[in-house]
Amino acid sequence: MTSVEVSVIVPYYDDQTRLTLLLAALAQQRGGVRFEVVIADDGSPIPPTIPDDLSFACRVVRQPNAGFRAAAARNLGVTRARADLLLFLDGDTLPTAGYLRSMVDRLRTIDDGHGSLVVGRRRHADLRSIEPAQVLRFLRQDPATAFPAGPAGLRILDDPAWLHRGYARTDHLASAGEEDFRLVISAVLGLDRRLWQATGGFDGSFVGYGGEDWDLGWRSWLAGARMAHEPRAVAWHDGPDAAGRGTDPTVKNAESLRLARTVPLPSVRGPGLVLDQPDIVVRYAGPTTGTSADAAVVACVTGLLADVDAAVWFPRCADLGSAGGADRSSGSALPPLLTGDPRVHAGDVPTEIARRARHLVTVHRPLQLAAPLDRCCAAGEWERAGWLQIRRTRALNRNEPAPAGIPADPGWSAPPIRPIPDDVSLERWWAGW
Repeated sequence: MTSVEVSVIVPYYDDQTRLTLLLAALAQQRGGVRFEVVIADDGSPIPPTIPDDLSFACRVVRQPNAGFRAAAARNLGVTRARADLLLFLDGDTLPTAGYLRSMVDRLRTIDDGHGSLVVGRRRHADLRSIEPAQVLRFLRQDPATAFPAGPAGLRILDDPAWLHRGYARTDHLASAGEEDFRLVISAVLGLDRRLWQATGGFDGSFVGYGGEDWDLGWRSWLAGARMAHEPRAVAWHDGPDAAGRGTDPTVKNAESLRLARTVPLPSVRGPGLVLDQPDIVVRYAGPTTGTSADAAVVACVTGLLADVDAAVWFPRCADLGSAGGADRSSGSALPPLLTGDPRVHAGDVPTEIARRARHLVTVHRPLQLAAPLDRCCAAGEWERAGWLQIRRTRALNRNEPAPAGIPADPGWSAPPIRPIPDDVSLERWWAGW
């Protein structure tokens, strides 16, 4: 047990003036929250200086300068964090005096045992237009009913309208759906350690501006977390939103290209590409021989993969690191032909793949579906015992009961499942004879 309720992790790079002001803003927090601060230095040429007279514990961790690696820096900061509640504040974002109390209360209120995630309210102002002492007085005002009245010379900047609309549409994330990961912003983010462990934290391979918070938001939603936007937890960003900075379009495109690798929604990656991360994970749980006797399995898998963003794993086939991961002597090898398809894998589904896929489909024996696999998944969770089960990743992670039976009216013109006989003729099957 620790006397610290909250660990505040601040990614930092070579901006001592802002860091000093941020620490001063944290020092004037109200509400009795017991907290510590971890400064995660992303390879600054000179390490940050921490004042000696702080009323809270503050430590610095550092990583080498290998590009803009905010995600990896935050992860490094968490390794030194002692609390069960983790709050992330960007170094150019200054909290009002009630920020920590509001974030902590909301995290605890929404916690239902499956992890909680809260986004604070980030506002924008030109804070460098006034003196530091004026900034601190500004932050001590109560923003609950309206934004604080600033001193003369302070320029309040526009808030992003798309965020305001998104939070209104989702009842402050209470009704967030799979597309609403975009409303998760790491500048004012809090989550509990249970969710941190379930998701694995930020993806430290992100290099460059943006995207790592959306990727974490996606995995948090799939992990079953309850999410909330807390408008009373106000923190002020020193400067405009990204849309107001005249950002080079290539920067945003770089973010989009990176997210397309790990968020398998059609709205993120478009159609047609075959990428390592599939939208639908299929586990073929039936036996295989690695010989032509697996013809029905081959017919089944080719049908499941037709024109959908999916990949298939054969957990009974050990991944031996060979071309097909095959061990024909064991009687559990990948069927021939499938070893040449990059979407087919021996062994079980890797954790990182399962964390990001929307659907998990388990197939027990060779079958043909009446509709493409993505349409079958869109019909909801369902199963035919001993043949097929379709689960949503979020429902699985929230321990929701397994489905029973087939959807009442999925709009299919044929029975949803057609068995493929073991003695199927692939020549006739594929040619449609």
